Amino acid sequence: MPKGYQRRLLACGILAGLGFVALAAKLVTIQIRDRARLVAYAERQLQRTLVRRARRGEIFDLHGRPLAVSVDAPSLFANPREIEDSQAAARDLEKILGVSRSQLRKKLRRGGSYVWLRRKLTPAEKNQVEKLNLKGLGFVTESQRFYPKRELASSLLGFVGMDNRGLAGMELALESRIGGRAGRVRIERDARGRSVHPEAVPLRAPRDGRNVRLTVDEVLQYIVEKELIDQLRRTGARHAIGIMVEPATGRILAMATVPGFNPNIYGNFPAAQWRQRAVQDIYEPGSTFKLVTAAAYLEAGGDLQKRFFAENGLYRTGIGSYALRDHKKHGWLTAEEAVVVSSNIGLYKMAMEIGPAPLYAMARRFGFGTSNHSGFPGEERGILRPPRRWSRTSLAAVSIGQEVGATPLQMVMVAATIANGGVYQPPRIVESIGRGDRIASGLEPRPGRRVISAQTARRLAAIMQRVVEEGTGRQAAVPGYEAAGKTGTAQKLDPQTRTYSQDKYVLSFLGFIPFDNPRIALLVVMDEGKGPGGAWGGTVAAPVWRRIAWQTMRDLRVPPRGAQQWTVAGRIAGGDAKSAGPNPSFGEHVVRLASAVREALHRGVPRATRKEEGR
Repeated sequence: MPKGYQRRLLACGILAGLGFVALAAKLVTIQIRDRARLVAYAERQLQRTLVRRARRGEIFDLHGRPLAVSVDAPSLFANPREIEDSQAAARDLEKILGVSRSQLRKKLRRGGSYVWLRRKLTPAEKNQVEKLNLKGLGFVTESQRFYPKRELASSLLGFVGMDNRGLAGMELALESRIGGRAGRVRIERDARGRSVHPEAVPLRAPRDGRNVRLTVDEVLQYIVEKELIDQLRRTGARHAIGIMVEPATGRILAMATVPGFNPNIYGNFPAAQWRQRAVQDIYEPGSTFKLVTAAAYLEAGGDLQKRFFAENGLYRTGIGSYALRDHKKHGWLTAEEAVVVSSNIGLYKMAMEIGPAPLYAMARRFGFGTSNHSGFPGEERGILRPPRRWSRTSLAAVSIGQEVGATPLQMVMVAATIANGGVYQPPRIVESIGRGDRIASGLEPRPGRRVISAQTARRLAAIMQRVVEEGTGRQAAVPGYEAAGKTGTAQKLDPQTRTYSQDKYVLSFLGFIPFDNPRIALLVVMDEGKGPGGAWGGTVAAPVWRRIAWQTMRDLRVPPRGAQQWTVAGRIAGGDAKSAGPNPSFGEHVVRLASAVREALHRGVPRATRKEEGR
């Protein structure tokens, strides 16, 4: 064999060997070193992980009536690769979706195989899109939050965003409990992104959110909101707040801020209307705070019959130019009369009897300056400075409800505590979470604590009753029921002059009803406004308090004072009940007939349903 031929053959062999070595090295790199990365890359191309959103838990009122529910809604997507004429498609969809043509055109020309056009359409919008018969469009069913009562309790409930997560109100506060947990599934797809396997591989099952039952009563909430809105129109007030609490349990039966908003379309309303002012705003309570001053005076051993000179309506304290004024001229007043007629001068002199420390301690015991822990997001603590930070005029100011920042919830708990015999029952807004009446961990009712003695509570309640019968709260008197309360007319602070305004007030009325067996404590707060008798708590807030209280007593089936009550034992319908006597009266015949009609109408209806309908 020629020598040159051998060299060429050797060179070719070496090159072939090097090629095989390089190929082996590449195979080792692919199969061993880069295997995990390449497998993951292939899976990303051929597989896709989809999120299966959990169904959000629903919110009900105290009696199981729905306040927030989840419904199915279609969301529209497009595969831009399959859209033949993006210009025409954008023109047709613009009229239906309410999205600008330029924005739609930009989405339809974007690369990829999946783009949202608009989420959560109405059924009518879905039908219109289907009639276009455009290739490349599709629908995905999503869960949408729906509030069937619209504006009712809107500031309390809040709302959710497009991703079905709570953004405000109880929707935000209970997100971890009612939001659920999303699931994940894996699908296989081709190069164009289409599913090629009929079954998805579940990676994690979704867990639906738990239902929530609030302490709010839908009917009482409606009564409060209806009357507050009506009073806004009558008085020209900027906004109004109403909060109702059950003294014995701390249940918040109604919490209203008006004007409200429609949480189904919350974006159409200013953000200021989303606030729940009953717990997220603070105000100077004014004369309603005098109940705290009176409580401190009594707990320190003060005598209600001790007389104080009210200085004929003007008292120059001797501290600079600071002076106290009463809206009427009074001479000598007992401590009880000072509270009844709401004398600023009389209450200041009562506070001087005990000093700053007992007054501050009593305010803290009632919960001022601390959180009520109601469970509502963004709850304010209020403002209550310790005595070491008080000025020389602070005792006078605090004793009449100035230099104190309180939330309406903190203020209504004063009346609830007095109505409950001096025991503060912490307020709560969640009745149960999940099935049945089970309370979720961390939301159990907290034990009550004694704030004032039972004797002090009785004395304060009697004073509040006199306020309604003969004092500044006469317009809060409820026909057929004995009410107890206290008016409040607080000057608003002018942010420009940093002094108290002479013509803008926060007007309020705080009380409970009935007097002998209190069922509710109620606070009404009106921001500005003017009634026929002027801008006073007794002329603007007291009348609406009366209307709310009267309707509430009727709804709770509390009999008016002096009403005769019949007790019918046994089942009267069907003839198996015996008459109360051998000669039944006409009234007993009427009761028999009514019971027979009720039995006939409800025959076959489950007992639980009958109980609900009978509310």
